[in-house]
Amino acid sequence: MRFFQTSAFSRFALSLGIVLGLACASLPMAQAQSPFSPARKVNDRVISHYDVEQRMRFLEVLNSGGADLRADALQRLTEEAVQRIYAQRRGVRVNRDEINEGLAEFASRAEMTGEEFIQALSGAGVDRESVVSFVEAGLLWRKLVGAELPILVNVSASDVARARDTAAILGTQRALLSEIFLPMDPEFAEAVQQIMEMIEAARSVEEFSSIAREFSLAGSRDQGGRIPDWVPVANLPGQLGAAVREGRAGQIIGPLELSGAIAYFQIRALDSQRDIPADRVKLTYQRLLLPGGRSEENLARVAQMRAQVTTCESIGPFARGLPESALVEHEALMQSIPQSDAVELARLDRGEISANTTEGGNLVVLLLCARELEFDEPPSDGMVRNMVFEQRLSLMADVRLQELIADAEIIDY
Repeated sequence: MRFFQTSAFSRFALSLGIVLGLACASLPMAQAQSPFSPARKVNDRVISHYDVEQRMRFLEVLNSGGADLRADALQRLTEEAVQRIYAQRRGVRVNRDEINEGLAEFASRAEMTGEEFIQALSGAGVDRESVVSFVEAGLLWRKLVGAELPILVNVSASDVARARDTAAILGTQRALLSEIFLPMDPEFAEAVQQIMEMIEAARSVEEFSSIAREFSLAGSRDQGGRIPDWVPVANLPGQLGAAVREGRAGQIIGPLELSGAIAYFQIRALDSQRDIPADRVKLTYQRLLLPGGRSEENLARVAQMRAQVTTCESIGPFARGLPESALVEHEALMQSIPQSDAVELARLDRGEISANTTEGGNLVVLLLCARELEFDEPPSDGMVRNMVFEQRLSLMADVRLQELIADAEIIDY
């Protein structure tokens, strides 16, 4: 649901002044063509070159376009065209009051009224009709999705439990970056062009660093352009974040226009880390000791467990005939669990079994019951269920949208 997936917009209020200043620079119009001639036709709906230019300006202001701004704008306009076609087929409409409410909702994320938002965009060359068209398409799609897809989404109790487990193991992608900032002033254009050619020809971190040390305007120039700390990729602005997310170590990204300068970045390293501290992850697990170590009999019993045990309660019958102390349920924070157990449990999902270690002649069988984050105010099952529902509904809506695009007749001019 594209209308609701503008996470970059949450930072819009902080950067609006800078971005609007950049956005005032004119974007290229399709060469030697009328602005209102067709760029693409989707079934019977025409997307003009003017529509594409307007969306490019809009994406630039929102800082949410990809590396190829024109292609991104054309793709989003195509999606909105098929959404409108489908809405027309289903007899779904939105009225002016609904559009005004939708515009106010969108503008409120930048702490503006709808009219203030329109005026701000107008200063960047985005006309009112283009903004209204964007909002209207989002509202139509919201109505369609809300009417047709929820009945197809089911969230079970086990789905809620799995979501709680997942929250405790998700990590974030992060990057080590180097940067070079060059002036945009016309009097430096010739020299800057030569430096840009040097940057784009660089084949190593050392070469990039050497150019940064000699020519960069950034405060990091003395460190060879190196940004010393890992940067969460999610914190990077749209165009740069998308390029880093899909990039590789050593890759040079740019040129980008940022804060009134020409910017290049190099990815020194990419990494995914689990940034949740161990003192917030609580594990519940069963620990069963089977005498005889890794005997054939015990390994056969473990294979039977894996086939039959689905919950923590269902492991009990496999402890019959053993001392009461042989089967113990533990509940502890990750940092408090013995390292040998913690390593094995880290590999397991809820309901899975490990039997890879021994202790005092016994085979250690571990069954993970739950892995959850400790919150000051833990979310209720209802809140988690709603979160999972919204995620699945959004995914289903995206799949439906791609099906509609695949079924459409699309002609490029």
